[in-house]
Amino acid sequence: MATRKTGSRSSNQSEQHLQPDTRNPFQHVPFAERDLRGVEPGGSAPKVFVEVDANYREALAGTLDAAVQELEAELVAFPHSLGPLVVRLREDGIAKSHRPLKLVDETGLVPAGHERVEEMLVGAHRASIAALRSVILERDIQAIRANLSVIRRIDPWSRARRNPEGTHALRERDSALLRLFRYGNDAANAQLFESIKTLMSQLGLKHRFFRQGRHGWFYLCLSGLSDIAEEKFDVLLGFPGVRRLMPEPLYHQTATAGEPAQTAPRSLPLPTTAGLPTVAVFDTGVAPTASDLQPWLVGSETFVLPPETDHQHGTMVASLVAGAHALNASHEDLPDVGSLVYNVCGLESVAGGGRIGDLTTRLEEALKRRPDIRVWNLSLGMRVPCNEQTFSEFAQTLDRLSDQYNVLFVVAAGNYLDEPRRTWPGSPGLLDRVSSPGESVRALTVGSVCHLSDPSALNTAGEPAAYSRRGPGPVFTPKPDIVHIGGGVHQPWNAGGSSVAVLSAGNTTVRGFGTSFAAPVAASMAAHAWQAMEGQPGLTPSPSLVKAVMIHAAQLSSPAYSPVERRYYGTGLPKDVIAGLYDRPDSFTLVFEARLVPGMRWRKAPYPIPTGLLRDGRLACEVIITAAYSPPVDPDAGAEYVRANVELSFGTLDGDKIASKVPMKGEDGADGYEAMQVEHGGKWAPVKIHRKRFSQGIGGGDWALQARMFMRAFEPAVAEGLQVHIICTLRALDGNPDVHAQGLQALAATNWIRQDLPLRVPVRSGAQ
Repeated sequence: MATRKTGSRSSNQSEQHLQPDTRNPFQHVPFAERDLRGVEPGGSAPKVFVEVDANYREALAGTLDAAVQELEAELVAFPHSLGPLVVRLREDGIAKSHRPLKLVDETGLVPAGHERVEEMLVGAHRASIAALRSVILERDIQAIRANLSVIRRIDPWSRARRNPEGTHALRERDSALLRLFRYGNDAANAQLFESIKTLMSQLGLKHRFFRQGRHGWFYLCLSGLSDIAEEKFDVLLGFPGVRRLMPEPLYHQTATAGEPAQTAPRSLPLPTTAGLPTVAVFDTGVAPTASDLQPWLVGSETFVLPPETDHQHGTMVASLVAGAHALNASHEDLPDVGSLVYNVCGLESVAGGGRIGDLTTRLEEALKRRPDIRVWNLSLGMRVPCNEQTFSEFAQTLDRLSDQYNVLFVVAAGNYLDEPRRTWPGSPGLLDRVSSPGESVRALTVGSVCHLSDPSALNTAGEPAAYSRRGPGPVFTPKPDIVHIGGGVHQPWNAGGSSVAVLSAGNTTVRGFGTSFAAPVAASMAAHAWQAMEGQPGLTPSPSLVKAVMIHAAQLSSPAYSPVERRYYGTGLPKDVIAGLYDRPDSFTLVFEARLVPGMRWRKAPYPIPTGLLRDGRLACEVIITAAYSPPVDPDAGAEYVRANVELSFGTLDGDKIASKVPMKGEDGADGYEAMQVEHGGKWAPVKIHRKRFSQGIGGGDWALQARMFMRAFEPAVAEGLQVHIICTLRALDGNPDVHAQGLQALAATNWIRQDLPLRVPVRSGAQ
C-alpha cells in the first residue's frame, strides 16, 4: 500500500493558480418536478435456489420443531406474547426480491426486523407455528418453493442471544441496557409494552425508559443490579419480548493530554470578528480558570460537577473549536476559521466514563435549551470497536436527535489504544474499527492524521495517526467520513513535538493527541459552512447538505484513495471551508437537490460541460461526485437499520437509457450478490462517493446525472420523497483556468433554475 499525504495533488500548476476563488461560488440547482420520470417495473419469477424435495422439507421442519421446543417454557409462562424466531437465509438470497415474504404472510408470522444481514426475525404464536410447519411440509406452489429454498434453517432467539455477556457482567456494571423487540403489529407491541412494565414492577427493578426511533419505541436502562438474585435474571431473560440485555455502555473522552508545549506558548486571539457561528461542545466542560477561552464562550450548561470532572478534556477540545490555527503556529492544514463555543459539561472525566442513559438525558436536555445551534461536537467514544453488523443505541440516538432538532453531530472516530501499536501502513487483524457512536449514519465522523514529523513519532506528517480508529462501520458502512489533524503520538506512547497544541484547564498551552482533537477542527468548519448558506432564498441548509459539503471538500483537497486507504482516511482532509463552497478556476461544481421516490428516476440532462474539457468531442477531465442523504432508519432492523438506498449514474445517454461512466469508489466485487454489494459496493450507505479521471477522454452523446431510490422490505414510502444532495465537480487535468467560466456559460444555456450556493464568505476567527 502506498503512503499518501492528504494534501498532495497531481498537477503541474502552481498552488496559487489552483486555489478556490470566492468569485467562483458553487452553483445550487434546486429540485424540479419535471426531473422525475417513471421507470418500467422490473422483476421476474421468484428464484428457486435449491431443490425443495421431501427431505429438504423434513429437515427444515425439524429445525422449526427444535426452535419451538427451546421456546416452549417461554410460551407457557407468557401465553399472550409472541415467540421470537430467527429465519436464517442463504448468503446469495438476502436481497429483498428473494426474501420469504409470502411465507410470512401466509402463515401469520409477524415481522420483527433483522439482526445480522442473513437473519430475518419474526414473532410467532402457536397458530402461526402450526401454519408454518404445515406450509413447510405441504404447500407446493412456485412462490412458496422459492421462499423455502432461500431458508437455511429456523432457530430460536435464545437466552444466549439475549444476554451474550452473561449475568455476572450485569452485576459487575451494576446497570444494564434492555432492548425490546418491536413487531410489525400494533396490538402485539402494545401487549409487549404492558407486559414489560408489569414485569419490571413484579421484579422490583429500577429502570428508565428511553425513546428510540421514529416509531416511538423504547429501550430501558436498569440500575442497582449488583445484588440482584439470579432467579430474577432468569425470569427477565425468560420473557420472549427481550431482544438484548447487556451491561450499560460506558463512554469516555478520546484524547490524551501531554507535556507542556516545547515551543513558546501561543494565546488564543480574541474573537474580534463579529458574526462567528457557534459550536456546542458536549464534553467534560470548560474550566473557569482557562481565561484565554472565556471570551469565546456564549453560554454554558452544567450536568456534571467536580470531582466527576476536572474540565481538562472539555477545555482542550473547546480551544480547538475557537483557535486551532492560532494555537498551532498557523499550520497550513488547520483552517483559519474559529467558532464561538456553547459549553455543555455533560461527560464525566473520571475513569468510569459516562453511562449511555445519563448522556442521552443530558444531551437531549441541552438540545432543547439551545435549538438554534446547528453543529454539536462529541469527542467521546467507547474503548471497543463498534459491532460489525448492528448499530449501537447511542449512534441511533444521535440519528434520532439529528432529525428531531435539525443538527449535525461531529463525532470523533475513537482511539485505538491497545498493543501492538499500529503504524502505517495499517496491519490487518487489529481490533481498531471505529467506536460507538462514531458509526452514526447521520453524524460526520472524523478520524485523525498527523501534521508534523518527528524522529520519535510513530507516524510522519500526512499519515493516519496510530491511534485513529478505522472503518468500516456496521455492515461495511464507510467510516470515518473525513480526517483532520489530531496530533502525532511519540514512542512509547507519549505526547511530544508532533502532537497538537491545545489550551489546558490551567490556561497553559500543552500538547496532546486523539481523535477528540480532530473532530472540533472539523466541527468549526461545518459551522462556518452552515452559516455561509443560511438565508439564501430557495435553499435551506440541512445536516446532510453540510455533511456533503464537508466530504466533498475533503475529496477536492485529497488524492483518490484506494478502498483500503479510505478505511483510514475517509475521503481525506478538508483544508478550508472555502474549498467546500467555491471553485478553483479549473473546476466547475454544481450542487443538486433531488427528491426521490421509488419507481421513478431523477435525471438532469443534458449536463452542462465546459468546452475546455472537451477534446474532439471527448470528455477529458476528473469527475468527483459526493451524494449524501438522511434515509429512513429503523433501530429494530439490525443490519438493515438503513431503510433506503440511492444509486447514482453519471454518464452518456443512448435514447432514454444512461450508460454510467463514473463508478462508485468501491472495491472489486461491487456487483453480484447482495452481500458483495454491501461489503464492496457501499450499498445502503447514506453517503456515495464517485470519482474517475478520463485522461484519454471518453466519447458519447449527451451527458446526464441520474439518481434512483430503492426501499427495504416492509418500509413505507417517504411521504414527500427522499431529499438527496448531490455535488458534482468537473476538474481539468491541465489546470485550464477558464473551466469555471465556461461551465457557467454552459449552465446558462440549460435554462435550469440556479443560484450561488453560499450567501456569504466564511469569516476569519480573529486577530493573529
